[in-house]
Amino acid sequence: MLAPSINYATPNQSATENFTNTTNVSEIAENNTNTSTIQNTTTMVVNDSDINQQENQTTETYNNTENSSSDDSNETETIQNYTAAASDGYQNVHALWISADEASSVNLSELLNAGITDVFVKTNRFSSPNYDTVLTALLSTLNGTGIRVHAWVSCFIDEDGNWVDPLGEVTTTTVKVPHTKTVKVATKNWYKSWYKSWYKNWYKVWYKKWYKSWYKSRGVWKYYWKSYWKSYWKYSWKYSWKYSWKYYWSYSYKTSTYYTTTTVTSTDTNFNDALVKYIAKLATDYDIDGIHLDYVRYPGTAYLHSGGTDAITNFVKTVDEKLYSISPKIALSAALMPECSVNGYYYGQDYAALSEYLDFLVPMVYKGNYNKDTSWIGTTTQWIVAHSTKPVVVGLQVYESDSNVEELSASELVEDIQSAMSNGASGYALFRYGLVDKAFFNQAINTTTNTSTSTTNSTTTNNTTTTSPTKYTLADIIDAAGRVKTYVETYHTLPNYVLMGSVKITMPQFLKLLVTGTLQLKNGITTPIALGNPTVATNPYESMTSGNLDKAGYLDLASRIKSFMDSNGVAPNYGSTTLGKIRYESLIYLYSRVMAFYGDNSYLPNYAVMKPWTTVISSSSSSTSSSSSSTIPSSLQVYLQTTDNCQVTNAAIVALANNLTSGATTTYTKAQSIYNWVRDNLEYSYYYNTQKGAVKTLSSKSGNCCDHSHLLVALCRAAGLPTRYVHGYCYFTTSKAWYGHVWAEIYVDGKWYTADAVSYRNSLGTIKNWDTSSWTLKGRYAELPF
Repeated sequence: MLAPSINYATPNQSATENFTNTTNVSEIAENNTNTSTIQNTTTMVVNDSDINQQENQTTETYNNTENSSSDDSNETETIQNYTAAASDGYQNVHALWISADEASSVNLSELLNAGITDVFVKTNRFSSPNYDTVLTALLSTLNGTGIRVHAWVSCFIDEDGNWVDPLGEVTTTTVKVPHTKTVKVATKNWYKSWYKSWYKNWYKVWYKKWYKSWYKSRGVWKYYWKSYWKSYWKYSWKYSWKYSWKYYWSYSYKTSTYYTTTTVTSTDTNFNDALVKYIAKLATDYDIDGIHLDYVRYPGTAYLHSGGTDAITNFVKTVDEKLYSISPKIALSAALMPECSVNGYYYGQDYAALSEYLDFLVPMVYKGNYNKDTSWIGTTTQWIVAHSTKPVVVGLQVYESDSNVEELSASELVEDIQSAMSNGASGYALFRYGLVDKAFFNQAINTTTNTSTSTTNSTTTNNTTTTSPTKYTLADIIDAAGRVKTYVETYHTLPNYVLMGSVKITMPQFLKLLVTGTLQLKNGITTPIALGNPTVATNPYESMTSGNLDKAGYLDLASRIKSFMDSNGVAPNYGSTTLGKIRYESLIYLYSRVMAFYGDNSYLPNYAVMKPWTTVISSSSSSTSSSSSSTIPSSLQVYLQTTDNCQVTNAAIVALANNLTSGATTTYTKAQSIYNWVRDNLEYSYYYNTQKGAVKTLSSKSGNCCDHSHLLVALCRAAGLPTRYVHGYCYFTTSKAWYGHVWAEIYVDGKWYTADAVSYRNSLGTIKNWDTSSWTLKGRYAELPF
């Protein structure tokens, strides 16, 4: 039994058929009431350093000619092609490393015959031939072939071939460091200050002063015995003040500068900065599909550097963020060492940590360099796949070892590929083009043997699967269709891939097999069908009503889908029918049911019951509440749609929404459960506008108000709850400032509930982190425009 988080289809699952075949209903040979179109529309947001947004649109014309008894006109439809998510489509990869010297001699027919889907072309930064010459020439050669071009960049190796420390160059310098000292200084200063004091002492003293004063004693004359007048002198004391100078002490502060010698250690990151700038230039100036990092590691000495593993991860994160700001469609991959549990210790390459930022991993499982055999490739692949969260494209050596460049035989190379693929690899990459045994290109179409046996209930068909990895019988497709149908009805989302034998078939590839198989069943053709390599629909869209799509209608639609995919190499975003525009996911579900029905009954159904995809993914067999089954008004259907940054149908989003709402008995409890999870599990990051979207916000567990809202809206819509964005200008109570702000509103039982999940103070329907009485509404949206 599969857990909801497992996102692939497995064999031997069954479910009740929801097609109706009524024998008394006449079949319509042509669908004359429908002007049928297939449109492919996506949106690319280019974020520069100021988080500005730009839209880059190209237009091409798609001519759709229908032969109808009522309309023989040619219909021209404009198709807008934008960029797709970079992580989509990297399943069943057949890749080659191509050196700069080999790029000018690439034999295109060899690549096409071998079914090569991707090439990593060396873009020399320091040496010749120059990256500009190499990329320009190879892009011109491969233009229109569908082969994706990745710029292969050597990272921590300088122009002399020496290793560069990812932590940056540490320099040590001895310098004089000045410092100052301030002291209080006392000085004896003269200044005049008169004061009174008694002479000789600091207190009152007598000062003796003579003076004469004549007077008559007692004021009378006296006669004495000698009979003469006699006078007396009287002496008296006189007080006087004396003024003198006094000394005072004064104080001042003196600052002096001293110098000491010290050792200063600094880190120079100029090499890393220049490398990121170079990668950005490649992504900006050339129409490449990806960047492939090589030598993004230590030379086995990571354990000697504190923080070495984090330095590798952070560098890859920086590159990922830079590429995403330039164009989300550019894939990021890296060549990794294959040493499993000790890979991070020695080389700084942590598979799980790097998976967060890489679109696919390319471990170099070179058996010759490790003196191992083919079985080692399988066990190593299995370990790395189990410890990664992104597709693993196994790198294989096409020669004996680095010390012996003798070519491996084509047959041995095929065995190595089979060992990797049968142990969970999402593809292979051969190192390198110029050393591949030429016989391989003549038989590469048979690189994987499909050993599984599939049967159907058809009385006329009992075929086993083909041994070719690029061709599948109708029985193979019917068997896989039944498993995809069951998966959708169980988990309410598409699987990322379906196993056909040991090969993981992506959903765009499977859609091509389905529509081609349906048309062959109609015409009685039983030849095996070649596996193409179309890319995923970049912006699925629907606008339809529930109803029955008759046999002529779905056969006509199958013909147009096949024609569109043959011409454009991409799955359609929708196909127009009498019921309206049916989105990409519904098309896969539709033809999976058609093929499964044929497997059970040996004939095609007369019609198929169709419902909007949003209804399919929001349905829940465990729901018992009356509110959850209530009809959502048609005017609110737009608030259930997926958008570029609100990826409603993403497997991780759907799985989490199902998990959060499992067991909920009311619509309100569903909304509350989702709201509480987003509020409680995401951190707030300060930046402007959208940078991540719902999926990257979920993986990083952080975001600003825009990205918080993207994840909340996506989860609610995936649970069948109409949810919209609100943009306002708000006064925040904590910071006491006005800011532009984005939050969500969830429609529950006829009422819109405010849902601002950026603050723990808030709850569903209640906002406390900003003043709800004084804000200004800027707009409400089904899709956030910034």
